[in-house]
Amino acid sequence: MFRFLRSTGFEGWVSLGGVVLCITGSETMFADLGHFSPHSIKIAFTFLVYPCLILAYMGEAAFLSKHHEDIQRSFYKAIPEAVFWPVFIVATLAAIVGSQAVISATFSMVSQCCALSCFPRVKIVHTSNQIYGQIYIPEVNWILMCLCLAVTIGLRDTNMIGHAYGLAVTTVMLVTTFLMSLVIIIVWQKWVMMSLSFLVFFGSIELLYISACFIKIPEGGWIPLVLSMIFMGITFVWNYGTLKKHEFDMENKVSMKSILASGPSLGMVRVPGIGLIYTDLVTVCQPFSDTLQRTCLHFIKFWSSSASNPFTSPMCVRPRDFS
Repeated sequence: MFRFLRSTGFEGWVSLGGVVLCITGSETMFADLGHFSPHSIKIAFTFLVYPCLILAYMGEAAFLSKHHEDIQRSFYKAIPEAVFWPVFIVATLAAIVGSQAVISATFSMVSQCCALSCFPRVKIVHTSNQIYGQIYIPEVNWILMCLCLAVTIGLRDTNMIGHAYGLAVTTVMLVTTFLMSLVIIIVWQKWVMMSLSFLVFFGSIELLYISACFIKIPEGGWIPLVLSMIFMGITFVWNYGTLKKHEFDMENKVSMKSILASGPSLGMVRVPGIGLIYTDLVTVCQPFSDTLQRTCLHFIKFWSSSASNPFTSPMCVRPRDFS
């Protein structure tokens, strides 16, 4: 890296924004961990993905060494005419498969944000009875489709789309490095110097790449920044409202003891039925009207736990007859 920058200077530093696109896609393999086992991903990458990448890059580099004028379409120009259409079909299918990893990662992140009360509640469909991470979120899937169509139709330039993608990927890598340094200290309980060494080594490399991508902000790099600000605003507002709601419930809570004690004195008028009290509070109930107490025969309290196992029913108290 140092020799490359010393020999190319400013132009070489600017080209790093395009060089980073060569390594994009590797981070999506980690997004597939919820759908495939680590062992299967290692085997596929070692014996299939990596050899194919090396052969493709070596062939493209050999072609460019003799045809400098075809740099814009070097990949397809380097393909022999006899196998052009099969390679074109495989490349198109590879793009579809690559997008699947991004979609899966988005589903996982939205699911975790919902569990942390940082995102509006959406319908989460668990597509597997054995693997917890295999989920599908219809609303997010439609939003991704609309955003992809809007970006493609709005820009109509692969270079601008590449600039947006490069900035997004380098930012994700830098954030992952910061989070990994915290994992080393908090989860692995290693020395602070080890975490700092990891952060300085990998963070300096990623900062070099992301600094080159910042130049491309006017040329399409602004798209991931705008989208991230929008979704960050949504998560902040939703989390703020959730905290305020929880504070209100705690200030106006009704204990289960008082509810059970008021059973014999509810009055003579009874309407058979079940009163459902859905609450995030564990030991108390949310405030509800006195009319509900006088018209319901049974009370059931559900405890809401976002981190509970989706394959088990919510924990509840057995109905108690107050008659």
